[in-house]
Amino acid sequence: MAIEALYRTIRSDARQLARRDSLAVIWAYSQFLQVNDFQMPQYIEVAQQLHDARPRQGVLAEWTLEHLAREIIRYSDEEARDGKTLRRWDTLAHLANTLRDLEGEIYRDLVGAPHIQLEMMRIMHRQFVWQQQRFNWTWIIRYYKLFNTPALTAHAEQATGLSIDQIYLIGMCYLGHFFEQPRWVRRVQVEIPGLNDEHIERFLAFTALTRAALAEKLRAEHALDEGFAYRYSSLRAYPIVQLSHGGIDEIACPVPTLLFWRITTGLYYSLKEQPGFPTAFGESFQAYTGEVVHQRIANPVMRVLGETQYHVGRNRKDSIDWIVQEGDDAALFVECKTMRLTWASKSGMSDLSAMAQDIRKLAGAVVQVYKAIRDYRAGSYPHLPYVEARRIYPVVLTLEDWYCCGLYLPTLLDEAVRAVMQAAGLPLESHALRGDLNRRVRDCRRCHKRRGHSGVLVRKAGGRRASSLAVPQLLQRLLRGTRRCLA
Repeated sequence: MAIEALYRTIRSDARQLARRDSLAVIWAYSQFLQVNDFQMPQYIEVAQQLHDARPRQGVLAEWTLEHLAREIIRYSDEEARDGKTLRRWDTLAHLANTLRDLEGEIYRDLVGAPHIQLEMMRIMHRQFVWQQQRFNWTWIIRYYKLFNTPALTAHAEQATGLSIDQIYLIGMCYLGHFFEQPRWVRRVQVEIPGLNDEHIERFLAFTALTRAALAEKLRAEHALDEGFAYRYSSLRAYPIVQLSHGGIDEIACPVPTLLFWRITTGLYYSLKEQPGFPTAFGESFQAYTGEVVHQRIANPVMRVLGETQYHVGRNRKDSIDWIVQEGDDAALFVECKTMRLTWASKSGMSDLSAMAQDIRKLAGAVVQVYKAIRDYRAGSYPHLPYVEARRIYPVVLTLEDWYCCGLYLPTLLDEAVRAVMQAAGLPLESHALRGDLNRRVRDCRRCHKRRGHSGVLVRKAGGRRASSLAVPQLLQRLLRGTRRCLA
């Protein structure tokens, strides 16, 4: 079978390479693609076509380098055979092209054209993150603020033995080094006040593994099936690889961007099993969203209203997370959610049960907003009296981008929302999507940057779609400010 033959070629080529040298070359190329003005080491042969390509990812992409790193960790040796080295462009190009051919064969034989919409979704989740979440201080500050609350710090200390301050301080030290060099000695002299060797060991305990231990995890995750190119890899959880060379223990970071993600978006996975973490994280994201909105609302005509309690009969309820009100003309109803699409949903093809479960959760958030609007219209909101002429724009704001583009995910979400609304006894006229959800489900923050759209689900509560050309002045002013604050 062509699939197995192509993978045997990759495995055979990787076995001829020297591990330490090859990981250093992958480090250099990943920095070349991710860091502006990075200078490639003189000992690496870089093809002119890569220098000239715009974008360079059309020739060699970061996700390809990440996958090559996994194969090298699994199969490469201490010394090269027959002089093979990734320093030569033809050697690297042959491995990368064989990997691409393998992915093409898997798509042709195991996926096929009937699943093109689902395949497009998987491609977006694999590739867009490399474009949007490059190392920058905005991401560092955002996630530091989200995690650095007393409740979340307590969860971090319980899970890792480190506070959020310590995690970020040590992480920044390692990132600073690995942005300049591919390797470092395993045991460093700690000269930072408040940190000692034990803190460093605790950090490496959840970010690093020995080469052999990481290779074993990668072997367990490997399968030549439809998820080959997309499934979760332990290199994401352990971006630092412990090596030994000449009797000296070293650590290498072949793709520094993975370490950057590990202490920002990826820190979530170290904490998520802690009892009480989901609630604490949701409250932090809600507070962070409110901080951003309050910073940007300077017009005295506009008011920002936080969550409050109210009663419907004997039932106590919490209002929508945030309301941005412009007199009696319009109001945004903003519900903040930290839910994210799971790895099983991003990579699955034959088994879509994880996707269905994630979509049901998001649909529940959408219907939660419609329930809030129903109570507001019934006059139950003590902080916002009902005004019939006021236009309501519901927004579900997710921390992570779901990339609900194309047809597949939006259609699933539309169907799930309708099902949940029917079960809740809500009139479907309130939804009134009529197929337009395909263009409306976005992570609000990313929509602001790319398209200027009004959010995840920005619609009139009971009418036609509010297109980006028909967005009221309230929304336009808010988005202009939030773009600058969240970008």
